[in-house]
Amino acid sequence: MAAGNAEVFERLLAAFNAHDLDQIMSFFSDDCVLETPRGENPWGTRFEGPSAVREGLAQRFRGLPDVHYSEDEHWVSVSAVSRAGC
Repeated sequence: MAAGNAEVFERLLAAFNAHDLDQIMSFFSDDCVLETPRGENPWGTRFEGPSAVREGLAQRFRGLPDVHYSEDEHWVSVSAVSRAGC
């Protein structure tokens, strides 16, 4: 992976670990979608658009105030993908 791509993912991970919603949202586009594995539906919850994504993340941070993501791996294919364990 190109060093620049890894750096972007590292900055995003740092923003998640700081629970910095403003910084996290700076990585999302206006047509963003966040899918989480938990929720009322069997497939989890889907948040569409910046306001919904921000609120979905805020809910996670409120529900897990000490959540910290580590053991991260980043790779890039057709679209960027990142995974961090918590």
